[in-house]
Amino acid sequence: MAANKNEDCQVCKYIRWYFMIGVPIVFFTWMQPDLNIFKGLDLGNIFATAIMVGLISLVAWKYYDERKRK
Repeated sequence: MAANKNEDCQVCKYIRWYFMIGVPIVFFTWMQPDLNIFKGLDLGNIFATAIMVGLISLVAWKYYDERKRK
């Protein structure tokens, strides 16, 4: 049996974040809501851009954080 720890591993935290962000995106894409706010916008491109900006920000922050520790 696994030991009872109060702290989650780093991979568990990433999985939890992906579920919190990815599941709503997949749900709204599957539902294809007919909202007037999003008419004429390509939501797939908006989400892809947001994910790419988040990834670049994460890598930049991690680089900065690692350089600061040296």
